[in-house]
Amino acid sequence: MKKFVLIIVFYSITTVFAQNDTVNSSFYKFFITPSFKYNLPGAGFKLSVGYNIMNDFSIILSSGYMTLFRNSHSGLQESRWDDIAKDYLETTSYHGDYTRQFIPVDLSLRYNFEVWGVQSYVSYQAGWNYFFNEGTYNVTLVTKYKNSNQITNTKSGKAADIYNYSKTNSSFGDGLGFGVLVPLTDIMKIDFSCSFLRLSTSGPIVLSLGAGLNFVIK
Repeated sequence: MKKFVLIIVFYSITTVFAQNDTVNSSFYKFFITPSFKYNLPGAGFKLSVGYNIMNDFSIILSSGYMTLFRNSHSGLQESRWDDIAKDYLETTSYHGDYTRQFIPVDLSLRYNFEVWGVQSYVSYQAGWNYFFNEGTYNVTLVTKYKNSNQITNTKSGKAADIYNYSKTNSSFGDGLGFGVLVPLTDIMKIDFSCSFLRLSTSGPIVLSLGAGLNFVIK
């Protein structure tokens, strides 16, 4: 009886391993994806290295070079009542156009699934963005009385000098995305993606569209 049980157990184990070998023969663990990203507005590129934990889940490490364009804008920075002049003394800031340049380093978790036979995925990414020209844009501060429009002071210069900003900065960011993988060959697919990203915890949401080539590594 014991010999019979041992034979059954041995047969079950070998059958499971044989099935796993069959599955794993068509399942590649690693992949690499160079991609072009179009941030609204801005552009850049990323290089991603991924590991398929299983058929449905992947973990991906990415880095690259990104840009974001910021248009000129103005805003009321300070307003205080001048009791002598009986008027509000206001300081308005005028920020010039500039391009934010940064290096993202992020980790993504991706869930893979099929919709009508198309390989699709949703993902969540989190990581750090390293900016290296944060305080280099031009700023002009104009202080004047609100009612009389009498200018009392003007000041112009780089943001790093006006606000005592650092010219480099880093921030934590995250985002959600989805995409589709279009097979070209057994080892290469086109990766179309769309992501909604926050470059910092208090920053606006940026729409990022991407296209790349996904290469599996045997």
